[in-house]
Amino acid sequence: MDTTSFFIYQAAAEERTPASGLLPEEWEALLAATETLRFRPGDVVLRAGEHDRAAYFLLDGRLESDGADSAVSAPAAVGVVAFVDGLPQAETLRAATHGELARLSWDAFEALAARDARLGRTILLDLARDLAARLRA
Repeated sequence: MDTTSFFIYQAAAEERTPASGLLPEEWEALLAATETLRFRPGDVVLRAGEHDRAAYFLLDGRLESDGADSAVSAPAAVGVVAFVDGLPQAETLRAATHGELARLSWDAFEALAARDARLGRTILLDLARDLAARLRA
């Protein structure tokens, strides 16, 4: 899987350089800690109000937000706010196409970070940069 376009933020995109410091083997370690979820058009992928402290990496497909005119296409990270703050999901995301997500639970993240603190810190910083870019937009 090509992970080079994950975590490319507005500033980095303008500079044409990737923001993530993850090496290919670190992406392998991250993806090995996830579970793969497949979806079909119309499936609810994330539901507002649901308690699910997990980050989702959209590997393939397109998701749309219920009640808003916004969509996200792969590659992208979703569910990041609930992952970071531990509160319920803020929005409902529905599949617009067939696709695939990699779900990183909080417990899996903690285990991964315990094995490799640098990788854990890098993942959190990349997710925080993604949130910051969304807030600035």
